[in-house]
Amino acid sequence: MPGSEILTDLWPKFPFRAGQSPSENYLEFCSENYLFGQNSTTGMQKRLFLAVSLPEDIKKRLFRFVEKEYARLPIRRVRRENLHLTINFLGYVPDEDIPDICEVFQDIAGSIDSFEIEFEKTEIGPNKENPKMIWAAGKTCQKLAELKFRLDKALRIRGREREEFRPHITLGRIKRSEWKKVSPSDMERKFFFSIPVNSVELFESKFEKGKRVYYVLDSFSLK
Repeated sequence: MPGSEILTDLWPKFPFRAGQSPSENYLEFCSENYLFGQNSTTGMQKRLFLAVSLPEDIKKRLFRFVEKEYARLPIRRVRRENLHLTINFLGYVPDEDIPDICEVFQDIAGSIDSFEIEFEKTEIGPNKENPKMIWAAGKTCQKLAELKFRLDKALRIRGREREEFRPHITLGRIKRSEWKKVSPSDMERKFFFSIPVNSVELFESKFEKGKRVYYVLDSFSLK
């Protein structure tokens, strides 16, 4: 199976713009500024990201928790079916390159042992001074950090150090104009749960009938 060196040839054709690197605010990172597909032969592209899927019982718990704890705040809740933990955003990728990229991702995922991520609270993200969303904050996880570091390296992203990566699950997006009027002081809530990570999934993001929809294109098993 090919290794991550495949991307050494692929990525120069689809460069990332300078000025943005991975950060805790993945929704900011998930922009359309990345120029995949400039040399696509078919013109067909997909908007892709890598993420950890959540068990259905965890999705239900998270959705109900947000409904209860943040019901009166100006937040656009993430739909239950869309809850996930983002690892990397790829941007628009030509259809003909997806099979090779998938081989690289499986090669990396298959070298990492399965693990578990623990979450302990919900809070404002990325920070109180710059409120953009409510998310569930996870504890630092060495294996997840290693997985992300290797994926970042394969994608030629100038990423953060392994130990700095802190997982989170976006639960709702703050309506900025209305938020200023409310100015809530304390949004942190204790909320404990854990999710098993036995695989990572490649999602396609589409906008259909006025809403964002995610489709799983492939799944990459860990050890």
